[in-house]
Formats: sequence, C-alpha cells, structure tokens
Amino acid sequence: MNPGVLRGKGLVPGAARGEALVSGIAFTFAHGVDPSTGVVTDVRSDLRGKSVKGKILFYPFGKGSTTASSWFLETVRLGNNPAAIATEGVDLSAVIGSIMAKLVYGKEIPVITGITRAAASELKSGDVVSLDAAKGEVRPVR
Repeated sequence: MNPGVLRGKGLVPGAARGEALVSGIAFTFAHGVDPSTGVVTDVRSDLRGKSVKGKILFYPFGKGSTTASSWFLETVRLGNNPAAIATEGVDLSAVIGSIMAKLVYGKEIPVITGITRAAASELKSGDVVSLDAAKGEVRPVR
C-alpha cells in the first residue's frame, strides 16, 4: 500500500528525508533510548531493539518526565538522533530537545505534530519518507 501525504503542524522548523520508524504507543527517550547507540531499550516499547539513528520517528505521544529532552540531547551529542520526529500529540520533550539541538550543536531536527495514529499506520517502518515542518507534511518517497 502506498500512503498519501500526511498532514500535521510544524513545531520545530526544518526538513528531513529517511526511513520511517513507526510506533503505535507512547515513547520516551529517558531510559528508553541508549544515547551511545540510538537503540530503543524501553522494554515496553514496540520499537525495542531498533535504532532511531537517522530515522523519521513516528509515535503518538511522549511519556515520562521532561528529562527526556536531556536524554534526547545526549543522543544528538553522540550522533545517534533521529532525523525528524512526527507525533499525534505535542511532545514537549521532543520539541525542547530539538530546539536545544539546534542551539547547542547546530543540528536541525524538525518536529511536527497532528499526525494521527490512523494516518501513521499507513506507513511501515522502513518506508522512505520526506518530512517538511514548514508545510506540516510527511510524504512517501516513491
């Protein structure tokens, strides 16, 4: 199945292209991703054992505390961060982490929200997509 354009709202500017990594449940970087590898370690995650590095990461909403933004930033410092993030509900930890990544390390990691689980379920992990936060959209690359 070839999904169509997914539309949301850009929260952190930028554009990225890469493989989708799609989760259907809440996600956190805090104690959930190993910053030194980018591998998801959260035993409750449907992405456990997969790497977020260079991926367009989709998940419905964040969980946990705001320390997730610090874990996210450490993942960025070590070069194991996702290329972009798309969520259904606003994940402030991802937004803060992405803004800090730009300020501290000069790395652009766009974030968009409003991509529903139903819409994201049209994608499969491994599908190549492009994300444009200015337009608030994700497009499959064919």
